[in-house]
Amino acid sequence: MILGNRQYTRSPVPQKYIWIADYYDDTCLTEYDLESKKPNDFYIINRDKLISFGIVGQGSQLYYNVANGVFHVNQDRFAVSYIVDDEELPLTGRTFLYNDIIQFKNGFSEATLNTKDREGKFKNSIDCFNFGYKKTMNLNDVNINYQCIFSLPDVEIPYLQIKITSDKDLDGQLIIRKNGIVIDRIVAPLKANHSGLINWELR
Repeated sequence: MILGNRQYTRSPVPQKYIWIADYYDDTCLTEYDLESKKPNDFYIINRDKLISFGIVGQGSQLYYNVANGVFHVNQDRFAVSYIVDDEELPLTGRTFLYNDIIQFKNGFSEATLNTKDREGKFKNSIDCFNFGYKKTMNLNDVNINYQCIFSLPDVEIPYLQIKITSDKDLDGQLIIRKNGIVIDRIVAPLKANHSGLINWELR
């Protein structure tokens, strides 16, 4: 197990961050092998054995707990719920398995062209690392598709991409908790079978 062990906060390769899948048997799979530095395929991750999934690098550990969907950003924990008609529907913190994992990178290429011989050089860079999950759940007879992705841009403030779809119209609020304390309430009405999406910057 790597996540939660503070000695593992650096990428073994020039890439700033690498993904890590922690398993319940104290083993793990990393994007690049920590010894040989050979790459591993994201699609061979054993989702049935997952206990946490995230990224490490630049002195940081960023991951979520597969048992409850709560995000851990270094020492802080972020949880999400939805309140409608004074009733709170926890989207995280439930005894579900949030093991439908997602990870991707945003990047760009820069080209330097040599007009004399029509040759040039290309430089590829990653400017945002993303990881998270999607989960289908039934809460108080409401079917909800919930997706939450943590995005770590190169120069901007990290944020959560929160996407919710309900099979019923809901006139409620999105609640964000940090370390168990409500730090934001967002008016977020949902129309049946239409997705609501918000990018929430970390505080």
